[in-house]
Amino acid sequence: MDSKSEKLKRNVKKDILSNGLTIITEEIPYVESISINMGVRCGSRHEAPGLEGMAHLVEHMLFKGTKSIPSPSKISELIEISGGSLNAATDYETTVYWCRVLSEKAEESLQLLFQLITEPLLRPVDLELERKVIIEEINSVNDFPNSRADVLLDELMWPGTSLGRDIAGTIETVSNLSHESLVRFIKEKYNSNSVVISAAGNLNHNEVIDIVGPMSETLNVSSDNIFNKINYTSNKPTFIREDRVTEQAHISIGFPGTSRDNEARYALDLLIAILGEGMSSRLFQEIREKRGLAYDIGAGTSHHADTGVVNIYAAVDSKKYNDAVHVISEEVQKLKTNTHIEELDKVKSLYKGRMKLNMENTRSVATWNCNQLLHGSASGFQSPEEFIEKISQVDLENIRNAASQYLSEEDMNVAVVGPVNPHDDPYQI
Repeated sequence: MDSKSEKLKRNVKKDILSNGLTIITEEIPYVESISINMGVRCGSRHEAPGLEGMAHLVEHMLFKGTKSIPSPSKISELIEISGGSLNAATDYETTVYWCRVLSEKAEESLQLLFQLITEPLLRPVDLELERKVIIEEINSVNDFPNSRADVLLDELMWPGTSLGRDIAGTIETVSNLSHESLVRFIKEKYNSNSVVISAAGNLNHNEVIDIVGPMSETLNVSSDNIFNKINYTSNKPTFIREDRVTEQAHISIGFPGTSRDNEARYALDLLIAILGEGMSSRLFQEIREKRGLAYDIGAGTSHHADTGVVNIYAAVDSKKYNDAVHVISEEVQKLKTNTHIEELDKVKSLYKGRMKLNMENTRSVATWNCNQLLHGSASGFQSPEEFIEKISQVDLENIRNAASQYLSEEDMNVAVVGPVNPHDDPYQI
């Protein structure tokens, strides 16, 4: 099959086949393993109304057997028998199937991953089984108050949108997903233009092409999958409470963040690391160590194609959740004027060290390279070294600007799950 080749950073090679499928490899000759990611630009944001949960259901169904390997246990055994691992995950914008195996298992592992999408059995009896499994998965999320708080926060921040609902769908939508719609969804969304094969380890780039190329010819050739973009609009601070009998009140606080392509993301990531990453962070020291308001507290960021989110979470004494929310809010606002070079240098070192350590693992390398191409960044392929350089360039002015732009009190959304007093709200809403 014809292809368009490109040599990227480090020992990375990329080919786009004539049907649009992308193959990227990074040769690491001194290891004995190979990690393979098969990523698809298809997540919960690509679901039409009435199909909520379909992307996640597809992920489950593809492991139920192929024409070549009809037994689900045999699929797992093929990878696990020599110590390898196999799994998949669905998020808002992508689904990724991956394995890590010994190098001598590369060919059959590549074939297996591709068979999952090119020759799935999709038996109706398996659909009914997996439907029940996913419904129990949804129930289990609702059983955990911390997870439930996150779900409520998403609904609060992104009402009526694809980001405002669980990736797995709802019990109602999953119950109504038909076999016909399942088959059609795979045919439409799992097309050659939307698939990326990323492999890292002791491998040969051309051999990967030779294996994957002929198998990809059975895929439907179509344009890239698209979804509706979201514009966040804030009116005032919002609050939602769900009374539940638990030992603690579980708090999830959200601010709208940046998209992946926004240059401000680097400053925002570092800023939130200062706020809530690890035991030396501001929130941990102020909320837990000094005031004893929470046992578990932290903060992080997520970036999507069009927007993002800053999330702060805490588990507190139910009688003190109001105090905790106010103290958290105070600590957030301090970031706008009171940040120090020592803090910035510390989190820069954290990010740089973490990236370097991750890139010694074939799984992390394959995932990084896959994500760079799956998400179609406007800036193109970014190497780990280029990411580190972006982090290095962030200064205190960038940090304070990010705090002022993205951490407005008017954009603060709070979800609480636990035995809370209905008259004791952080906001009068």
